[in-house]
Amino acid sequence: MRQFAKKFRDQLNVLPEFASDAAEHFMKAVDPPQHSIVSVYYPIGSEIDPSPIVEKLWERNITVCLPCIEAGERALKFAPWTRQTKLEAASFGTVEPMDKTRFFDPYIVIVPLLAFDQRGNRMGYGQGHYDETLCQLRARKDILAVGLAYAEQAVLLALPIEPHDQRLDMVVTPQRVFDFRP
Repeated sequence: MRQFAKKFRDQLNVLPEFASDAAEHFMKAVDPPQHSIVSVYYPIGSEIDPSPIVEKLWERNITVCLPCIEAGERALKFAPWTRQTKLEAASFGTVEPMDKTRFFDPYIVIVPLLAFDQRGNRMGYGQGHYDETLCQLRARKDILAVGLAYAEQAVLLALPIEPHDQRLDMVVTPQRVFDFRP
């Protein structure tokens, strides 16, 4: 199922303005407070690019972080990312900040995905990094987990879930926002 979802996303006809449209929806729906901490991801493959969101966050002086994977750890850590941050190659073809001396617990976590359903369940890449991370963060404080996707990644039937799977609070697409909060 993951392979199908990835192949499907890879074949989408993506217009250049989609990432900017998603950023507009994100900023309107989430409206991050100025002193919040937001984690984004560095896109790989055909993932929707969060860089227009990052630019808007930086314009508002909001702390932006990138996830870091430490060997032997399932939960992600979040290192600050600014325009001056030097990045290095990391696991899964992504990048992370070279300087890993400070980590933050974000209040808003922007999550990549392969597919999502109408209940906020997310299909990721199967490693469990985001599920474990969201579980640990939610045990410490209230957070907002926001998927970033193309509208075509929505599935009509419920995705199969396991006990450790963490639901998203929202999914933002270039066309609209899906809000799954009660």
